[in-house]
Amino acid sequence: MPNRTLAALCFVCISALTAAGVHAQSLLSDKKDITGFAARKMIEACLAQAARDRYPIALAVVDSAGYLVSYQSTDGATGNTGVTAQLKAKTAAKFRRATSELYERVNRQINRAPEWMGYFPIPGGFPIVVQGEVVGAVGAGAAGLSGGRDEDCAQDAIKSVFGDGKTLPPAGPQPLLATRKVITTAAARALVDACATYAGQKKYTALGIAVVDPDGTLLSFQGTEGASPTALKTAELKATTAAHWRRPTIELWERVNKQINRAPEWMGDFAQPGGFPIFLDNEMVGAIGAGGGIGNQDDECAQAAIKEVFPNASTTRAP
Repeated sequence: MPNRTLAALCFVCISALTAAGVHAQSLLSDKKDITGFAARKMIEACLAQAARDRYPIALAVVDSAGYLVSYQSTDGATGNTGVTAQLKAKTAAKFRRATSELYERVNRQINRAPEWMGYFPIPGGFPIVVQGEVVGAVGAGAAGLSGGRDEDCAQDAIKSVFGDGKTLPPAGPQPLLATRKVITTAAARALVDACATYAGQKKYTALGIAVVDPDGTLLSFQGTEGASPTALKTAELKATTAAHWRRPTIELWERVNKQINRAPEWMGDFAQPGGFPIFLDNEMVGAIGAGGGIGNQDDECAQAAIKEVFPNASTTRAP
C-alpha cells in the first residue's frame, strides 16, 4: 500500500476515534462578558473622578475579545488619547494582564511579543477579572496630563462596579454580566476531524480546515495532505469571516460580487465560499471554514462536519 494512502487511512481512523470520544466531553461551555450597562457604569465612575481631579481623559471599555463596548472622552482630551485608550483596552483583553506589566517586560526585553504583534503595551489598560475569568478590559488615556492618575481612575472604576472580582456582584437594576454558549476546544477538534473524515471518504484532497469561537479566535486547525499554503490560510480566514458576519461566506460572496454590499472586502474580511457560522437555539457558538477544495468541496466538507458534531445546529440565524 502506498505510504500516502496508508497515512490518509490512519488519519481517518484517528479522526473517527476522536469524534467518538468527544461525546464524553462537553461540546459547549459558558462564557461571561461585561454588558453595555456595566461598561457605562465604569466609564461614568472614572469620569466623575477625573472631573474632581481636573484632568482630561478618554476611556474605552472592551469585551473579553477586545471589541469596543463603550467609549467616552471629556472636554480637553486630545484625539490621540481616544486612540490609545482603545488600544490599551484591547491589548489588556488580548493578553489578559495589565498593560503596565507588558510595558515593563517589553522594555526589559523579557518579552517583546506585544509590540511585534502590533499591540500597545503602554500603561493604562487593565483586564476586568470576575471569579478568575477575564470578562472585558478598560483603557484610559490622558496624554500625560493626569500625572498617572488615569491609571488609578481606571482601576477604581473596575472596583466600583465589580469589587474585588472574587465574587459575583449583587444583582442590580440591569445585569453587569452576560453569559453565552461557546464551543469548547474538544468540539472544535471534533469538527475539524469530522471534516477531514468526510474529505477522506469523498477523496477530497489538499484541504485546510479551521474552527474558531464566536469572537473569531482560532480553536482548532488541520491541513490534509497536499494542502497548499493558500488553502491553509483561507480556511482560517473563512471561519473568522463567518464568525464576524454571522452568516455563511457564500452569502457574503454573492452580495459582494453583485455589489449589493462590498463591506466585507473593504473591512479586510474574506468573502469566499467555505465558511459557516454555527447556531444553536439561534445563538452563534462558533464557526468553521474549509479552503483548498474544488467546486463545492469546501462547503460540503464544512457542512458535513457541523451535521456530524451538532446535528441540531443551523448555519443561519432565524429572523
